[in-house]
Amino acid sequence: MRRDTLLALVLFALGLWHNLAAIDGTEFHRDEARWIHRARFLDQLRDPLGTYWHDRDLMRGQPPLGSILMGVGLAAQGRDLETNGLWNFSKDDAWNRWHGRMPVRADLLAARRTDSVVGALTIVVAFFLGRRLVNRVAGVAAALLLIPHPLSVYLSSLAGSDALLTLLVALAALVAVALADRPSAWRAALLGVLLGLGGATKLSPLLLVVPLAGIGVVLLLGAWRDRGRGNSSRARLGWSLLSVPAAAAAAFVAVYPYLWPDPIGRTLTLFRFRAQEMAAQGDLWQDLAVASRAEALSRVGHWLGDQQSTTGWLAGTVAGWFGSSWRPSGIDLPLALLGALVFAGLVARHGIGSRHALAAAVLGGQVAAIVAGMRADFERYHLPILLVVAVCVGILTGTAWDAVSRLLPAWQLRRRARPSAAATVPGVASPLLAAVRLPTDDRGGAPTAPWPVAPTAGPSLGEPSPGRRRATARAAGAPANVAASPAASLQRNDAGPLTGDAPA
Repeated sequence: MRRDTLLALVLFALGLWHNLAAIDGTEFHRDEARWIHRARFLDQLRDPLGTYWHDRDLMRGQPPLGSILMGVGLAAQGRDLETNGLWNFSKDDAWNRWHGRMPVRADLLAARRTDSVVGALTIVVAFFLGRRLVNRVAGVAAALLLIPHPLSVYLSSLAGSDALLTLLVALAALVAVALADRPSAWRAALLGVLLGLGGATKLSPLLLVVPLAGIGVVLLLGAWRDRGRGNSSRARLGWSLLSVPAAAAAAFVAVYPYLWPDPIGRTLTLFRFRAQEMAAQGDLWQDLAVASRAEALSRVGHWLGDQQSTTGWLAGTVAGWFGSSWRPSGIDLPLALLGALVFAGLVARHGIGSRHALAAAVLGGQVAAIVAGMRADFERYHLPILLVVAVCVGILTGTAWDAVSRLLPAWQLRRRARPSAAATVPGVASPLLAAVRLPTDDRGGAPTAPWPVAPTAGPSLGEPSPGRRRATARAAGAPANVAASPAASLQRNDAGPLTGDAPA
């Protein structure tokens, strides 16, 4: 545990340093102005029943948690929550800058630093996910894929809500792993709260309660069918998963005062508004429009395979050291697909109530929700998918490490079992024989050799008892009334007879 904590701190520091180093060079995006403007949501929470939260586009456009995070980050760095005006997306940058809609540089940097911390925390959670699903190597591999990834660095050095969404999804998967290992009401409640907070950042994590509750139903049906066979743990996990939707809904509504007058009706309004907004984005930017789920999957391959990848970045960096401008596509996605197959195998092996199954439900469900809902393709939508890619690559790497670790000792044992030349040379000890733990004599004395062997440099073989020396001498053809001395009884020349008699 201490080693894991140390590794997590190192990975956090490395990720934070990487993110912060990119802040100054990241080009301004007008979405940042919207999130920084909405930092005042934090202050408005003091009056959740006030008119600020009434039904309007500002409330329906985006759930509030990303804006609240901006407020927390700005306040923690000594900035005022009264920031820039609301950005007018129908006007150009010059018009918005002239009318005070552009955030000041200090607010922009403070908001970006906030997301840099969030991105570094996601790296740590990815490490612990890989650690719990396979081993420590899997966790390190997942974290190392995220740290330099261009998309991760970009969105962790940009003021927005995508980094927060990815962190909450990662935390939900990690808590799901803990819930599978030790079902309890508070772990189920925590899982629901994280999904509810994810929904209060972007709506899609709310949909993850469906596969989790479905797993709960299957577990309860199995426990009922096998009742009386010691399936209390399965039933407890099933009931815990069935409680997740209620906890998620409570957390989602609690942090979103806009929903309080009509939680169900206004939640449906949010989903309808978001679907209309996605469709409008596809109509406005024809080159970004996504017509089908197959095309959505191809866009994932475009962004996380062709355009941005850690392996491509690494190969390009190494090529740059030699003066080359080579920028390959990278192999992150092929590795992730292999890792996904291994992940599926772990789910099949350990069962539907395992840590692997619940983590797969959260991570795979988030990917499915993004792909199913994608109508316009913006690169920021792919950050949670990148998290899943990193975890799958980590699973592949950790599993391969385990396989090599098991094969290597077996290979070493086979190699040691081969007779060496030293074992046939008089007076030279065999390494294999020296490693054998010999039985003690019948009086509980030092270990003795039941066969003549060459002397070793150390005392591990001990000195044979007088009875053992006589038995060894008879087996070698010596007279019955002659017993070999300790030294002579352990030496055999090439001709075969023992040399060096000693008086009985």
